[in-house]
Amino acid sequence: MLIEAARPSDIETIADHLGRTFAADPSIGWILRKAADPAALTTAYYRIVTERVLEVGHIDVAREGEAYLGCAVWLPPGVELPEPSPAQALALFGQAKGARLLLLRYLKAISRVRMPFPAWYLAVIAVNDAARGKGVGSALLDMGLERCGTHPIKLEATSMRSAKLYESRGFIHLGELATPAPTPEYYMWRPRLKP
Repeated sequence: MLIEAARPSDIETIADHLGRTFAADPSIGWILRKAADPAALTTAYYRIVTERVLEVGHIDVAREGEAYLGCAVWLPPGVELPEPSPAQALALFGQAKGARLLLLRYLKAISRVRMPFPAWYLAVIAVNDAARGKGVGSALLDMGLERCGTHPIKLEATSMRSAKLYESRGFIHLGELATPAPTPEYYMWRPRLKP
């Protein structure tokens, strides 16, 4: 397995993978379940975000030969996750259809949480279904942790399974975020490490 920086030619593959993954997520997937096509909506969102993250952050891609296995999206301290332009946001909101109200409530809930200090942000980590259980997620996480060095890191876990992986790497729970979904998201961070 090789982990390397994403190339612009990877954007479609990454967006499609993240779209399918998060359409099935216990949090955002549940919120978007009444959209006409949740996977198409999340894919469109991640296409916009990944294009912009390549300019301001890091996207690590795991490969076996040329086969894509998964990715991790990282933002350095002080950099926020890029938001779609107003026109893009309107188009995405139009795709949400029956999920619009829940989506607005979800966005309001997550916008309330802010860290009082700069930290690296692990925005997304996802592994292809066929590559699960092979250490891909751990390898992607470890590569990012190496980049972050001793700096603090924040993230949200949308399942207890993913939270356990982060706990194994020194992350601690900051608390639960209640969203309109039936399961909470878990805010976690790894404090600054002593050099």
